[in-house]
Amino acid sequence: MNVTPPARRGNRATSRRVASLMFALSLLGSCADRRETEAERSTRARQMRDVSRMLDAMESPPPPGTNGLAPSAAADATSALLEPATPTQASEPYAPAVWPGGLLAVTAGVVVAGIGACLWWRRRRPRLIPTPKPSITALFATDVSVPTAEAIDLKPPEWVYEDSPYATPLLYLVPDPVDLLLPASSTSSPGDTLLEQLHRIDASPALHLVGDEHFPEIRRVGEGSASVDAWQAIVDDAGKGDSDDARLARWLAPAILALRSRDLRRPDAEALLEDAAQRTRDGMNRAADDERPHWVARAVRVELARIERLSGATRLFALRALQSRQGVDLGAEEPPVLDAWIDVQLTWAGWLLGGGAAARQAEAEALCDRLAAIGPDAVTRALRRRAEVFLQRAEGEKGAARLTSLQRAQSLLEDAYTQGGDAGTALLLARCARLRAMTLPPADAVDACSLGLTHAFLAEQDPAWRMDALECRLSIQLTYESLPGRAIQGEVAASLGRELASMEADSVGARTAMAATRLREGDFAGASALCEAAWRSGGDDTHLLNLWRDACRGWTQTADTTGHDRHALAQAVRQLAIARATL
Repeated sequence: MNVTPPARRGNRATSRRVASLMFALSLLGSCADRRETEAERSTRARQMRDVSRMLDAMESPPPPGTNGLAPSAAADATSALLEPATPTQASEPYAPAVWPGGLLAVTAGVVVAGIGACLWWRRRRPRLIPTPKPSITALFATDVSVPTAEAIDLKPPEWVYEDSPYATPLLYLVPDPVDLLLPASSTSSPGDTLLEQLHRIDASPALHLVGDEHFPEIRRVGEGSASVDAWQAIVDDAGKGDSDDARLARWLAPAILALRSRDLRRPDAEALLEDAAQRTRDGMNRAADDERPHWVARAVRVELARIERLSGATRLFALRALQSRQGVDLGAEEPPVLDAWIDVQLTWAGWLLGGGAAARQAEAEALCDRLAAIGPDAVTRALRRRAEVFLQRAEGEKGAARLTSLQRAQSLLEDAYTQGGDAGTALLLARCARLRAMTLPPADAVDACSLGLTHAFLAEQDPAWRMDALECRLSIQLTYESLPGRAIQGEVAASLGRELASMEADSVGARTAMAATRLREGDFAGASALCEAAWRSGGDDTHLLNLWRDACRGWTQTADTTGHDRHALAQAVRQLAIARATL
């Protein structure tokens, strides 16, 4: 098949364009107007002059005495315009116009020169090599060529400049602090016992083990949850096996779960308490005969912790169901089980008033008698539990009856402390002495305050009771200074309040005592805040509300001079009104 070369196809196209252009120029020339002769031009000029004269004559006003042009003159002028001009001169020969032809010649020359230049440029331009169309066959190739070492173009080495570590940076950045304290898990060694690992968690621990060496109870100081979580992790890890540490870890696990449930809402708390009950049942099944009473007491206290989260009729039915198990669980008269049932009766009495509370307290006294009858080892425990019954009974009494109950409780606590005193018994005796000092006449109240301060100092030596002992000391100090004729030792109370604040004491009694100290120092806003915090923690006695009222009253009187926030003052007064309405 013959194919015309690309160069020839281009020449033919150019020729067609030139022919089209020449044809257009010829049409332009043929459509031009006919040339005019010299005679025609002179005739047209003469006619234009005559018309101009006539118009001038018509517009100019006639001279006075005449009425215008004579008819004859007008007729002559009109006839002169309408008659064809007679050739008066010889017509000149036709001279064709030269400029149209010259213009066409110049245009044709420019077009021909442009066409020649275009042809010359096309021949001089290098011929482009046609590029192949893209293909996808390379994507399906199985053999990939690997470049050889000779084909690889080795780049010259690049110089890398590093700044000196001693050079001043453009932007100074504060480095993050480095914690040089190692975590507790890294400092413990495989040879450490469970107690050593628990004591190493915190320098100021919030949890302490008190009571029996083999079956201790956990005492919580403050409301922090970090220590509880750390104890839970260590106890769960150490509860595997049959060693002494494993048995102790299994004993402490339900108590830790019960402590954690206090900081959670009811659905989450029920899950933890159910786990604690299941672990208690597992421990009871694995316990020996001499260990079983302790696990039975643990089961009773875990069930009591679950009932504390209930309210109304649901709590009452749960308490009656728990009491129905008392005859089965007791079985043998064991001190741990009897002690747990005394806790149930005292807790139940705290939710009742009048005759209901008296009946529960009487049941608790009967259990104390059975506990004291077991043997001499249980007598000290029975004396202290009976003193707790009298202290609870004194809370609902007044006047002479209250003083009688307090004196009976103090006598029992003194006997218990003499037989086998511990820090817990000493602190309970100090609190009882303070309550008696608030009831006795001023002369006898001084001796009661002295007795209370002595036992509070003794209880303060035990780290597990130190915070509560400081709270008791501050309360006794404030009571002593409020007696008639006694000088106010403000610095002693202030130092005790600062020490409690540094320990982050958050109990109702501690906050109430610190509020009284702030009120004495004139810090009405701080005293009001502490009273509100104590009320939200469960404090609802008359002494707390009166203290709160005095703080708000002093705050109101000094608000204009000290520049306190009036909105905060109004909020405190509103909360006080709510607290007094719910008393």
